[in-house]
Amino acid sequence: MLPQMTMSGLRETYATKALSQIPRLLTLEDRNRYSPTFGSFKRTFWLDKTVDFPDALPQYGVSSLTLAYTQRFGDVPNIFYEQPKVLEWILAGMRYWTKIQHRDGSFDEFYPNEHGWTGPTGFLLYAMLKSSMLLEKRGEFPAEFKDEFFTACRKAADYIIRYDEHGVLANHHAMAVLPVYYAYHVLKDEKLLEGYEKKLADFLSYHTSEGWSLEYDGADIGYLSATVSFLGKVYKINRDPRLKKVMEESVEFLSYFVYPNGFYAGSMGSRQTLHFYSHGCEILAPEVPLAGRIADAMLQSLAEEKIVPAEIQDDRYFLYRIPEHLESFVDYGERKGEATLPYEREDFTRIFQGGRFYIQKKENTYLLGNAAKGGVVKLFDIEKKKLLLNDCGIIGKTTIGQVLTSQWIDPAYEFIPKENGFAVAGSLQRVPMSKVFTPLKRIVFVLFMLAFGWHTRLAYSIKGLIRKILVFTKGSAPILFYRDVVLEENVLRITDKIKLTGNVRFATLQLSDEFFVRYVPQSCYFQSQEFEARPHFLNDEQLRILNTEKKIHLERTVNLKTGEESSLTVIPFLMGSMGLEYSEGRKVRRALKYRLWRRGDELIRGIRIYFRGEPKDLLDMGPAEGKMLSLIQDAFPHTRCSGLEYSQELIDVCDDDRLKITQGDVMKPPFRDASFDIITASAVIEHVDSAADFVKICARLLKPGGLLLITTPDPFFDRIAERIGHVADDIHQELLDLRKLDQYLREAGLEPLQVEKFMCSPVGCPGERWIEKVMKKCGLGFLLLNQLAVGRKR
Repeated sequence: MLPQMTMSGLRETYATKALSQIPRLLTLEDRNRYSPTFGSFKRTFWLDKTVDFPDALPQYGVSSLTLAYTQRFGDVPNIFYEQPKVLEWILAGMRYWTKIQHRDGSFDEFYPNEHGWTGPTGFLLYAMLKSSMLLEKRGEFPAEFKDEFFTACRKAADYIIRYDEHGVLANHHAMAVLPVYYAYHVLKDEKLLEGYEKKLADFLSYHTSEGWSLEYDGADIGYLSATVSFLGKVYKINRDPRLKKVMEESVEFLSYFVYPNGFYAGSMGSRQTLHFYSHGCEILAPEVPLAGRIADAMLQSLAEEKIVPAEIQDDRYFLYRIPEHLESFVDYGERKGEATLPYEREDFTRIFQGGRFYIQKKENTYLLGNAAKGGVVKLFDIEKKKLLLNDCGIIGKTTIGQVLTSQWIDPAYEFIPKENGFAVAGSLQRVPMSKVFTPLKRIVFVLFMLAFGWHTRLAYSIKGLIRKILVFTKGSAPILFYRDVVLEENVLRITDKIKLTGNVRFATLQLSDEFFVRYVPQSCYFQSQEFEARPHFLNDEQLRILNTEKKIHLERTVNLKTGEESSLTVIPFLMGSMGLEYSEGRKVRRALKYRLWRRGDELIRGIRIYFRGEPKDLLDMGPAEGKMLSLIQDAFPHTRCSGLEYSQELIDVCDDDRLKITQGDVMKPPFRDASFDIITASAVIEHVDSAADFVKICARLLKPGGLLLITTPDPFFDRIAERIGHVADDIHQELLDLRKLDQYLREAGLEPLQVEKFMCSPVGCPGERWIEKVMKKCGLGFLLLNQLAVGRKR
């Protein structure tokens, strides 16, 4: 932590950075008092004439000019302070703002008749109200302009209260709270106070107990700092305890994403934003030491040009940074008490289950992962303040030009926190690549908006459709991935398994690096740490393996001492072992779901018929993700149900806490002899190298009087299923008929109790058990598809 005096000296960085951008801001404004667009900050409209409508958002520049005009900033030179021309340009900007307002109180930002909600209407209303307050305090707000100005303010506030927006952006809801309260504060209308309560209730519904607020479909840390800033501006004049509670929770959450190398947020968030809004932390600093510590760290980063400064932002968004820095200087909070950032604390592991974040500080290492985005990972060396790994997941292009990635928020992703890391599993997602206007499309779009956009509801529907196309369009591809991130003693180990379950071939595929796939205007800014992110492209041989064998298992490590990152290594798959594709298939494929239930039901019936008393210990060989074992546990709630499964990815996605599944080989079980009352093995025996030895191993693990229950497909129908592609991914080592099953039970010292066929349909049918009984009585039992063998240990 830097000495207090040093941080106080850095306070001037706020003003220096901001004031340096005022000339750029004034260059954007039409300062010609005889011009019909006098006061417009949209230079491309009034001068360049490359756009054909007056985007309202640039009028936010009024806020920056007013702060520069009315405030001193310590010893920082400010040539704009109390400059009469600056006051003229401020008022021109405010008047132009009222001139371009729609009748319903809204403003446009991206296209004509947009009728934008809090961005731009909310931002502009706050900027205008705050500017009027600062000028009124000096007695410089013109009396003849007040009626026109406050009428526009009231219309804008009513619009914000009345409407909402498509797609949840919590920071926009916080921005709704801010200007509506300021409108109440200035206009003193109780209906506006009711509007404030309504907007605050809306916002609170999107704030979580973990400290983050919903941005589309997850947590975005850059915009969370904006939320704190907007609420802080209200808290400054309205000490509402609800605001403080949210800000405290938010500050605690975002503190985890202040990185040891001085950077912040980025690809860890749902909207991948990099910016840090400092004003809320400065307001909160005297009451919440952690807020002050965060502000200090980010102020140091601002001085070192490590967080996004105004000078690298485009003309649309640098407008936000200037007043944010100036207000942060004005409200620079007294630092009280000690606070540490998470990476400065003792070793810990923190899991945000709702947001699906995994964070671990271990000695000199700081690890962060976002499983909601498919396993985005960042790894830091704390002492060296160095980024060791920046991995945004999997991305690649197919041979037909589709871009697919794991870095997409999908509620179906499985998040598996572990003791020293985490795993995530799911399907790759299709990326909706950004489209651009052609001249004809642009003309048609503008004509449509001019003709119909005057209708507010219709304009809202159109904007919702645009957002859906650019932001929410997605679709699961027939490609499964499993990522396992483990922090070991000296290395970080990342395992990626990719499995093609459909007719897809990759032309190129990469892991790691910094990349963004979601459309967000305030993202994609350059940062120097991008040079430290290393991409891993699959080479020609690795692509061949993936495309021909339909799966690949890749592993790499990062040395925690040296920071050296290994190249991709291909790991062989175990023959016959099932993986994530099997688990995913049992969620959607009717045949797999039916086979799961029916086999489990046969095992449960067999246990009830042949076991004497209540079983205490049951072992399921090869339980996959434990779905069938869960059925057995439901049937025998007092039995200790265990499993032995080779595939760690399947163990990871097991969501039944009652089960204890051990990773291991069924041919080398890590259990003592005579440990179990029941052993079940459903659709496993056909996969092992020696079925006879497998039965003997199971017999050895049984207690005297214990039962072994086996299911396996009928050999004849199994061959047919393989030829028609029904079980194309299964690798069967030995196909066993009833005679073989009986023989192997006897050779293992087990008494055969039941060895017969079942299942008349691969997908189930009404009255199937009655049909099967009739078929057996009529001598048609050979047509049944599956087999059950039950043996008792003598």
